[in-house]
Amino acid sequence: MTARLVAATGLTIAALAAHAPAQAQTRAQEQACAALAEWSAGPEDLAITEAQFYANRTIAARPGAPEIALPPHCHVAGSFERRTGVDGKPYAIGFAINMPAEWNGRFMFQGGGGLNGAIREPVGAQATGERTGLERGFAVVATDSGHQGSGFDGSFMADQQALLNFQFQANAKTTEATLPIVEAYYGNEPHHSYFVGCSTGGREGMIMAQRYPYLFDGIVSGAPAMRTTLSNLALRWISNQYVKAKVETPRDPFTPDEERLVMNGLMQRCDALDGQADGLIFNRTSCNFDPTELACPTSSPAPQCLAPNKAEALARAMAGPVNAAGLPVYVSYPYDSGIDDAGGLPGLLLAGGSPPIGANGADMQDQNVDAEFLDAIAANEALGSTGSYYNLTSFIGNGGKQIFYHGEADPWFSANDTVRYFKQIGEANRAVQTVDEYGRLYLVPGMAHCQGGELTPDSFDLLTPIVEWVENGDVPGAVTATGRSMQGRSRPLCPYPSYAHYKSGDAADARNYECRTP
Repeated sequence: MTARLVAATGLTIAALAAHAPAQAQTRAQEQACAALAEWSAGPEDLAITEAQFYANRTIAARPGAPEIALPPHCHVAGSFERRTGVDGKPYAIGFAINMPAEWNGRFMFQGGGGLNGAIREPVGAQATGERTGLERGFAVVATDSGHQGSGFDGSFMADQQALLNFQFQANAKTTEATLPIVEAYYGNEPHHSYFVGCSTGGREGMIMAQRYPYLFDGIVSGAPAMRTTLSNLALRWISNQYVKAKVETPRDPFTPDEERLVMNGLMQRCDALDGQADGLIFNRTSCNFDPTELACPTSSPAPQCLAPNKAEALARAMAGPVNAAGLPVYVSYPYDSGIDDAGGLPGLLLAGGSPPIGANGADMQDQNVDAEFLDAIAANEALGSTGSYYNLTSFIGNGGKQIFYHGEADPWFSANDTVRYFKQIGEANRAVQTVDEYGRLYLVPGMAHCQGGELTPDSFDLLTPIVEWVENGDVPGAVTATGRSMQGRSRPLCPYPSYAHYKSGDAADARNYECRTP
C-alpha cells in the first residue's frame, strides 16, 4: 500500500482510534499495522517483510540476558537497496521499527554495535536508565547498516557500497525510508527526532551530526568507536611494552600481589580527591598517579614495591603510543579504579592490552608504530573518519544538541579520546556557539565499554536531559547514576570538566554531592 493509498483509506492509528470504542482500540491498531505490509513508498525496491501488532511480547535485551516485556506496539521489518555485491554475496539495508501504541510523537534511531551486520531489536535501551525509549513512547528504528555478518567479520568491506553504507550512509538512508512509515501509521510526522547509541552507535551518532546535520534534533553518543584502527594500535602498544620490558607473560603482566600493589597505590593517591574514599575516582584531573613511584630501588622485587621494568612498562603503556620521533599517535589511558576489573572485558592492568581486531602486541618483538599508523589512516578508514571532523556549524545552527558519555575504565577506546574530541569541537565551533550551548560530556568512573564494571554507577538516563534540552531549553546539569554493582547507592555524573565532590551527610545519596571544577 503506497503512502497515497494509506492516506486515501484513512488506515492510520489516529483515524481508526478516533472511530473505535475503547474495547476496539487493539483491533484498530492491528488493522493500521497490518496495512503497512503493502507499503511501497520511499526507496524503489523497499519491501516490508513483517507488519504485526503485538499486544504482549517479550524479548531478550541482549544474548543471555533476562527477557523483558515490551509495551503494545506495531513491529515493522523490511529492507531496501537489495543487490549482489562484487564478492557475489547478497546485500540489502535491513531495518526494523517498533511503534508503541502510546506514542509520544518522537522518533528515535537506535545505534548499532561492532561491525553491525544484524538488526538488534529496536527498543532504545542505551543510556535510558530504568525505562527504554520504547516504553517511554518513542517510535524506535534499527538497521543492520547494509550487510549481514557477526562479530567483527569485516569481509563485507570488499564491496564498495557495503563499505559506504557501514561507514556513514545506511543510517541516513534508513531514517529517510522509515520516517514516512511512522507518519503513515500515526497520521502525523514526529515532532522531534533523536539518535542514541554506544560504541559503533556512538560513532554513528557523531556521523549524523557531522554529515547529516538536519536529520536529528538531539544525539547521545557513548564510548564512540571513532578511531578504531588507532585504538587497536594503542592496545598493541600496551602489551608490547611488557614484551620490551622482558616480562614473562605480557598478556597477563602482573601477579595478583602486584595488581593489588598498583591499585592500592592508585587509590591511595586519587580516590579521596573527590572528598570521599569510596573506591571511585571522580576527580580525574587532579589524579597524577605515577606507577614508577612504586618501583623497587633495585631490580629485585619486594612485596611492597614493583620491579622497575614492570613499573616503567606500565607507565609507558598507559601514556599511549608514540612514533619514532616521540610524538603521540593516540591519547593516553586514564588511571581508573576499573583497570583491574576481571569481567567480560578485562581491565587494562589485567589484560595488558587486547585489541578486538588484529594482532596482539604480546606476539610482537618490536612494534613498528610508524608503519601501523600509516595503515591506520588508510583510505578505508579515512572514508568514515569521525575523530578528526569538527565542523558542526550547520548542526548547531539548526538547534542540534549532542551529549557524549564514556566509561573511564573502557579497555577498548580511551575515554581521553572522547575528551580530546569534545575539546576540539569546542575550539572549532566557538565562533558560532560555545560548546556548553550545544554539547555535554559525562565521564563514568569504573565503567567499562558502554556498561559494566565491578564497581561503577553505570545506570543513568541521558535521554530525558537531551529531550528537555532540545525541546524546552533546559540545560543539562548533574545526572544521577546508580548501578547493579552499587545497590542502594547513587552518585551524580557531572558535565565535564566538573566532577562530583562529596559535601556531607549520607555518602550513598547523590544529593549530598556537588559538581566542582578542578
